[in-house]
Amino acid sequence: MKRQTTACLILLPIVAIALYFFFKPHRQDPHYYAAVCVVIDAMGEPASATDFADKLHDVIINENSSYAVDKVAFDRQSAQGAIQRYMKLNDMEKTQAHQGMDACLAVMMPKQPE
Repeated sequence: MKRQTTACLILLPIVAIALYFFFKPHRQDPHYYAAVCVVIDAMGEPASATDFADKLHDVIINENSSYAVDKVAFDRQSAQGAIQRYMKLNDMEKTQAHQGMDACLAVMMPKQPE
């Protein structure tokens, strides 16, 4: 009986930790919001979501190959999250995003709770 209790006490935290990591939500990288702004500002608004993803991938790869000290590995989930955030903007916010990098970042970056 003591052996079963010990096994349960050992397995319970292991199972709890495994469940936590399995169901943990994806953490969005805010770097991708800035990359969306680069796509909008430098390349113009893409025609489709696939084109948007391709251009966003190009921006990340270009940044890594040229000037970045800390390389950013391309994360498809973060890219999709940033694209979806842009697609959900209303017309006024999209117009503001097209007015330059600073305006775009003000619209795209998530608001910090005060």
